[in-house]
Amino acid sequence: MTKSEFQFVVNHVVEEMVAYLMEDYQLAITDAFDKVYNSHTYQNLLNKKTGLYRYASAYTYEYLKKEI
Repeated sequence: MTKSEFQFVVNHVVEEMVAYLMEDYQLAITDAFDKVYNSHTYQNLLNKKTGLYRYASAYTYEYLKKEI
């Protein structure tokens, strides 16, 4: 996977998690992005060694929900 492909996948997962947060917690978009970008889950998503980027957004979101 190229760097740009990896970044595309990560961005997609982030967008989905933001949408889930907005829906589940009635957060504003800026607050939802803040929660994602400042999470341990996001750090794991950026780390190719964890393989988290390979999973569905909903699966990754479950990890994020445990943090917040």
